[in-house]
Amino acid sequence: MDAPIDPRKFPFPPGIPIIGLLAGWGLGVLWPIHFVWPAWTGWVGWFLLIAPLCLAIWAAVTFRRHSTPVNPLGKVTTIVTAGPFGYSRNPMYVSLLLSYIGGIMAFRLVWSAILLVPLFLLLKYGVVGPEERHLEGVFGEQYTDYKKRVRRWL
Repeated sequence: MDAPIDPRKFPFPPGIPIIGLLAGWGLGVLWPIHFVWPAWTGWVGWFLLIAPLCLAIWAAVTFRRHSTPVNPLGKVTTIVTAGPFGYSRNPMYVSLLLSYIGGIMAFRLVWSAILLVPLFLLLKYGVVGPEERHLEGVFGEQYTDYKKRVRRWL
């Protein structure tokens, strides 16, 4: 039997929010949108920018403990359900989105806020969707059962 075709294509998912923040900054320089940010958004933004890194590190360490590559294009050896993967099927992507929102608030990037929905859709359909199709193809019912037990995001 032939191996299923691997639909995963995006090599570096953290690049999506990084590009989104940089694009938002650049658009703000070219076409500023004046918006008054409440003072608290700076502190909350820095917290949301930095704190999710702990979640990403926890998820990466959990992958390593189960001998599964962190590389989104790597050869998956097992379905990891321990640690943060018991609460979210995609804790690393949750951490990226929270950090992106933190970056919006910390640096007051109105254009990046406007880009939030397209960025989310790109992650969902360009990265998460293909990963889930790949995992279903490789692990079948085992992964389908995991999907029934654990939410995609939170």
